[in-house]
Amino acid sequence: MKLTDLVLVSAVIALAGFVGAQATVQSAPAAQSGVLTTSPNSAPDAAALADPSREASRARDLDVPAPADDRAGDLTTGSAREGRVAYVSNVPRPTALSAPELQRRLQTGSSGTYIDALLSARDSVLTRWPDRLLTPVRVWIGDGGAHDAWDPAFPSLVRDAFDAWTATGIPMRFTFVRDSSDVDVRVRFVPSFADGISGRTVWSRDANSWLVSGDIDLSLRHPRGDAITRTQLQAIALHEIGHLLGLDHVDDPEHIMAPRVRARTLSDGDIATVRLLYSVPAGSARH
Repeated sequence: MKLTDLVLVSAVIALAGFVGAQATVQSAPAAQSGVLTTSPNSAPDAAALADPSREASRARDLDVPAPADDRAGDLTTGSAREGRVAYVSNVPRPTALSAPELQRRLQTGSSGTYIDALLSARDSVLTRWPDRLLTPVRVWIGDGGAHDAWDPAFPSLVRDAFDAWTATGIPMRFTFVRDSSDVDVRVRFVPSFADGISGRTVWSRDANSWLVSGDIDLSLRHPRGDAITRTQLQAIALHEIGHLLGLDHVDDPEHIMAPRVRARTLSDGDIATVRLLYSVPAGSARH
């Protein structure tokens, strides 16, 4: 059965001041457990590149003075493209709702959230993982020890970022494994990105908008060359995991999911929005 793979490329600009750059579009992730990519090494076709409606977000250029400490910084993202995958899973999906009922539930629970911004960014489609309490999402976190600017504390900070999202009460659990060959999510550390970004998230969904896999890449250096600090790394990880869970950007800078974010922890709005997202099935809220 052929299903649709939406690849979300989220480029996070380093948390000290610098000029952001437009992120390049990435192809779908390579074949993973349960996911067989039909064109894993190819870029999006010309039709996809020419169709702006297929972009979930667009990078912004920034020119921000360097902050005096780690309390200030900026993030920005790249763009999303569609691909094709074949996927088989035994994880049960909640029953789909009609669009009117889904809209009613979202409206009832929308207070204190930025669900409207999420719906606007995703063309009224909600994308999330199936409930994973009984079958936790298997996460592999790589080791960047071969690169300079590596900090042995970074993997623990990434795990803490995953824990912060699960502590919101959503029906998700993550288990961290040593073998990268049979996982749902891979987190890698890279020395830097050639295109001036500091982080990137790629996720795949099925035809009904249920997330099935994901990859996160985190840079060890800012585009200008200075090393990323522990505080900055954890904030970048929080932002990227938010994308991995199905969240998009919101303009209010108090939230970790703002495109220009100065938060270092999840806001009340981040928590309320992810709780609402995970209280309803994935799918379209459009009549």
